[in-house]
Amino acid sequence: MARLYLTMNNRVLSHHRVAPGKQVTIGRHPDNDICIDHMSVSGHHAAVKLVNEQLTLIDLGSQNGTFVNDERIEKSILAHQDWITVGKYILIVDLYESLSMEATENELNINSMSRRESDQTMVLEKEEFQSGWNYYNYLFFLNAAREDYDLIEQVITIGKNNEDKIKISGLWSFFAGKPSARIKKNQNIYVIEHVGGRLKTKVNGIPINKPTTLKHQDTIKIGPLEMQYRSFKRPSK
Repeated sequence: MARLYLTMNNRVLSHHRVAPGKQVTIGRHPDNDICIDHMSVSGHHAAVKLVNEQLTLIDLGSQNGTFVNDERIEKSILAHQDWITVGKYILIVDLYESLSMEATENELNINSMSRRESDQTMVLEKEEFQSGWNYYNYLFFLNAAREDYDLIEQVITIGKNNEDKIKISGLWSFFAGKPSARIKKNQNIYVIEHVGGRLKTKVNGIPINKPTTLKHQDTIKIGPLEMQYRSFKRPSK
């Protein structure tokens, strides 16, 4: 019997057994064996089946794709400790039931970013970029049915202008700036600064008046927008 460890943001959430001859489905709808209630995951995203000690993964026509060790697949035979990416989540393959949840979480956190903070600036050590990990950063909207916003541009503006990446609309736009706030990317570090307008830019409930480095799970509030900065990683190979 094989197992799949469901992880998010470098933490193990649960583990699921795959019995011989049985198919385990993964998706957002509650009828799945592994239900992941997140907009980045399709209703019926992927399926895993164990036959003759061979574990096979099949993409079920998902919108955002299914990845094995950073490669998009339609169908793939899985090896021990392969990493399956479904939306923002990672499932780690345990073919022999030899991994423990604690050991798996330690593996997720190994080579974690070594940061140092000085005058609100954080520097990522060079060797971390050479350690074989890819880092993914995005904004999760806490109070609106919006898709996650992937932080891939060098500059992301938040305001009422049409060219702003994240729009403030409705009556709130009368108080928003042009823009209200700006998030800048420096390697894998993201810094937010208030730019203008009558809406305060708050990080973890505190208005900011100078550039502020974002940390994993920091909350950002600007008028009606309430977001959480999230960062996770998966292997590049």
